[in-house]
Amino acid sequence: MSAKKVVLVDDEEDITLYLQTALEDSGFIAETASSASDGLQMIRNEMPDLICLDILMPEESGMSLYQKVRSDNTLRGIPVLITSGLNVGKELGDIEYRILPDGTRLPEPDGIAEKPLTAEQFIAAVEKLIGENDDVPR
Repeated sequence: MSAKKVVLVDDEEDITLYLQTALEDSGFIAETASSASDGLQMIRNEMPDLICLDILMPEESGMSLYQKVRSDNTLRGIPVLITSGLNVGKELGDIEYRILPDGTRLPEPDGIAEKPLTAEQFIAAVEKLIGENDDVPR
């Protein structure tokens, strides 16, 4: 069975390297992007098994990228793990990122991992969503 592919989208280079190393050490293929626009292009090109997405990024937020992924018929089946330094339950709950301008309501992210997190916590969250032997439905 081939290794599962994960796209990490985060503007903080040290965090990206840390998470990429944790993934690769655990047998995953990890691709990285430092902006939402680069991330969307990479996601479309790579069609990963999982997207790990930071919320706070310059130029375009991770929530904007989340909306684009969930609104795209080709990408919407890819699980999304939000990795953020925000208190996601509290601060993200106040933002209506799941309602598009046309009134469409998007599903919740598949998982949330609040930073700072250990490599073990991160890999556990990834494996919960796309475990090594699980088939990811599309």
